[in-house]
Amino acid sequence: MAGNTPAIARLSLSTEATRMLKEMIVRGELPPGERLYEVELAKRMGTSRTPVREAMVRLEHERLLQKRPQGGYQVRPLSQKEVQEAVGLREVLESYAAELAASKISAAQLAKLEKNVAQFEKALQRGDRRRLVDLNTVFHDTLYQAAGSDMLFELISNLRDVLFRFRRALLGDLEAAARSLGDHRKLLAALKKGDPDQARRRCRDHLRRGGRWMMERIAKGELEL
Repeated sequence: MAGNTPAIARLSLSTEATRMLKEMIVRGELPPGERLYEVELAKRMGTSRTPVREAMVRLEHERLLQKRPQGGYQVRPLSQKEVQEAVGLREVLESYAAELAASKISAAQLAKLEKNVAQFEKALQRGDRRRLVDLNTVFHDTLYQAAGSDMLFELISNLRDVLFRFRRALLGDLEAAARSLGDHRKLLAALKKGDPDQARRRCRDHLRRGGRWMMERIAKGELEL
């Protein structure tokens, strides 16, 4: 057993380095197209270069990184086609989640959404963009859970990293964040009424508006994800 310990420890370091590097990419700390340097990342993570190198290989397979022609890795930007497809998939899946949630949501989940909307408004007043992204994630996660469908939750979870990048871009614009707050209030009202059709439409319109905002800016070269 003792002979296996170094390999297990190395695997744990590699896994943790992968998690940390992925979070840096998804949160925008390492923007699209940025070249990655093993030495700098190793210092930042408090580890050696080997786990960082292994993490880069893993994240290349997950299509978060790509090899540079000159050598090394850089953060891979999402293509316009990928963004468009992810926006469309999200609209279908999440609108269905809202429809299901309208007839299943609990009083505790409604209270959680009410509190979330109030906290979002305060964060918006402060211009706290990072807090807005985190609160937005909680709002939508609560909606997925309220739908009561394990299969649907799993399908949406497969888009989780992409959706976080969407939220970070969208909510970085405080005017777009204010529109999102208004949309959340309308969706919450439909959920409180227990109206599946209205909840589905409110959610669809909300996601479609955000999708248009992103696609327009990508087309103009003002946004890269």
